[in-house]
Amino acid sequence: MTPKPLLSVRDLRTWFPIKRGLFSKVVGHVRAVDGITLDVHAGETVGLVGESGCGKSTLGRTIVGLENSRSGTIEFDGTNPQMLQARELRTMRRDLQMIFQDPGSALNPRMTIQELVTEGMRHHQTASSAEQRENAIRTLTEVGINENALGRYPHEFSGGQRQRICIARALSVKPRMIICDESVSALDVSVQAQVINLLMELKRSRSLAYLFITHDLSVVRHIADRIAVMYLGKIVEIGPAESVMTRPQHPYTRALISAIPIPLQPRHERTVLQGEVPSAANPPSGCRFHTRCPWKVEGCTRDEPSLEHVDDSHQVACGQLGSIPRSE
Repeated sequence: MTPKPLLSVRDLRTWFPIKRGLFSKVVGHVRAVDGITLDVHAGETVGLVGESGCGKSTLGRTIVGLENSRSGTIEFDGTNPQMLQARELRTMRRDLQMIFQDPGSALNPRMTIQELVTEGMRHHQTASSAEQRENAIRTLTEVGINENALGRYPHEFSGGQRQRICIARALSVKPRMIICDESVSALDVSVQAQVINLLMELKRSRSLAYLFITHDLSVVRHIADRIAVMYLGKIVEIGPAESVMTRPQHPYTRALISAIPIPLQPRHERTVLQGEVPSAANPPSGCRFHTRCPWKVEGCTRDEPSLEHVDDSHQVACGQLGSIPRSE
């Protein structure tokens, strides 16, 4: 029997209104997230990848309640947060934390590191005043920051150290799941490796689940159990990380993977997509990728594909799978 997912998203839509004129009349919507269904199980890391602007960050922000959804459902541990009372909702928000892309803007420059790391404990009342400093020291040590940092301010640290502080702040309330929104993209390559290794170690030691949002497939391959590929507000392929990376089925996934630099092979074959990414305010009919797809046919412009199984755990949304040369 398949265990029930920790996080379950069903047909989620997050649209932003486009307003014009003197009276700010709504003339359309930006369909940032447009019908996403996704599960994350306890102790699992799901990588969410795609080009900038495809809606990845909006999906993460909607899940934690920073953006309001238009329709669809979000369940965490079997409970819909929209149905919870304030006290129960506070508990759910403690269990589901988020690490943002830019640690510099995520940390209040007027607060000391001790104040930043203990802020969640104070808000959620998970530790007494006497315990907060001790817990902060323990958590900072766990992420590789010395306790001497407690009285210092964010500007006194490097980007990698600030991101570790952000991780410590998320860990301080003992969450069950963390959404990492491009949490290593602003860091140097060497620091990226350190933070990724830290996240993987914390996953093992704390049995954490992650939704790891990134545009870098070379990073997500090393940390994710499953990979979901997102294009213009929709998931076009999802499956085990190794299967998606070595046997990609969707033309968009193949193009993303072919763009990964391979050391000592500067001229390896690449799939270069033609044309511009369509606007999320006016997405194409049918398959949203058909305007850039080298294998499109007339039906692609008319019929919107749904996710179909290519094996037990690998799903693809493409109406021309049988006509596309197999990826081995």
